[in-house]
Amino acid sequence: MTDEKNIKALTQKLKALEDLELPAFADLPSIDLYMDQVLGYLNPILLSVCRAQDGAPLTPNMINNYVKGGYLARPVQKKYGRDHLAMLYMLCSVKQNLSLPEASALLGDKEIATAFADFSKLQTESVRQTAAEVLTVGKDARLLRKKALELALRAAAQRRIAEEILAALAPSAAGDEKKKEKGAKKAQKAKEKAAAKAAKGDRAKSGAKSK
Repeated sequence: MTDEKNIKALTQKLKALEDLELPAFADLPSIDLYMDQVLGYLNPILLSVCRAQDGAPLTPNMINNYVKGGYLARPVQKKYGRDHLAMLYMLCSVKQNLSLPEASALLGDKEIATAFADFSKLQTESVRQTAAEVLTVGKDARLLRKKALELALRAAAQRRIAEEILAALAPSAAGDEKKKEKGAKKAQKAKEKAAAKAAKGDRAKSGAKSK
């Protein structure tokens, strides 16, 4: 009887996730929020897709650590705007499977509004597809356990591959920065050389006029 009740509750949760709708960037609060308001707004949304820590997916300590670590911009007069909310949501979601530096590397190369739009689309599709997949299993406890194991193994494999992708891209990014730096130095030297040549020409002309 207990299994039947639990499976019924699971089915209801999965149907809700199958219809998951995340807020668009423009739908985030337009007024800046204090930390307790941020938690009150984001935690109910995060609970659909994240594990709770200390009773909630997002805590004051986590926000402070993100700011101290440079992963989140500092609040303005202790208030957080849309960019803060979007970044907090993305960081909190991704850190379920990746470290903060890895999560930041994935999220930090776009405008926050654009990154949030892309992120929301990917996450919504992933959650909906997974929920629909589990619903096809039915209510057989044995089959549900097998599906849970399959999902756990798949998640572990996907996390490992994501880490390998990030590791492979990191040296490339560092190399690109070195190339840019080398190119900038070369351009600066050419500029200095041209300036020196022009100055030498000016001195030669000046000397010729004085004669």
